Amino acid sequence: PMIEQVADRLLDRLEDRPEADLMQDFCRDLPLSVICAMLGLPEKDHDRFKGWLGNLTDTANIWAVVRAVPGVWRMVNYLRAVSRPGGGAHSDGLITALREARTEHGDLTEDELVAMIFLLFGAGQETTTHLIAGGIWALLTHPYERDRLKADPSLMPGTVEECLRWVCPVQMTKPRFARTDMEWQGRQFRRGDMFAAFLSAANADPGKFEEPDRFDIGRHPNPHLSFGTGVHFCLGFQLARAETRIAIERLFARFPDMSLAVAPQAIAWRKRVGIRALAQLPVRLTH
Repeated sequence: PMIEQVADRLLDRLEDRPEADLMQDFCRDLPLSVICAMLGLPEKDHDRFKGWLGNLTDTANIWAVVRAVPGVWRMVNYLRAVSRPGGGAHSDGLITALREARTEHGDLTEDELVAMIFLLFGAGQETTTHLIAGGIWALLTHPYERDRLKADPSLMPGTVEECLRWVCPVQMTKPRFARTDMEWQGRQFRRGDMFAAFLSAANADPGKFEEPDRFDIGRHPNPHLSFGTGVHFCLGFQLARAETRIAIERLFARFPDMSLAVAPQAIAWRKRVGIRALAQLPVRLTH
């Protein structure tokens, strides 16, 4: 219910507007507000995070990263203050739960607590932003699939799974390194060479998926690897699914005639290592 309320509040701001950039006006704000609420951060502070992280959008550009440092530093200082007893975090949020958690080695240190909050914030906001935006873009550029979903809402769970597979916002795993000189897949590798498994390649494997390049919301089975696997399986997989489902349902219910405001080939993607991210998602909300 909280996610639905956040989505409806954001969409209220778009009423009576002929066009909008959904990337800035909806797709980024929804996961941001949800993870802030789950962490127990005061609602009055939610918009501050958008400003602090606003420059961290192009990790392939060193100057963009440098420009983002002051905002990230202010965010870390804020999280350090709010995580302390009496710092303002709500008692029923994750920050308070983490502060009160005990491990086999005792309480978490303040640095450990802030690092965990920062990790949860980044993982719970950035990737879901691009899943929602990419999913909306996929439906807008595949009108037949959009019409299928409109005619049969029971296809929504499959739609979310196909967005996860076809958009694949997280493109690759964290790197691994060769421990010894080795031969693998017919190639020689030296000790210390880096490997990265591409989830996007696995999700387009013709040995697992029939017509893998086709966006098909009725695809079944759909054994995509967008959440990883094993001990590194995404902790927030159900949250990401719920946010994406609610975002798509609420958006298309409110604006059933929505369309892209530019030609599909004019849509720009950010140059980010390992993340498939739209730069903008300009839409025409009404005819």
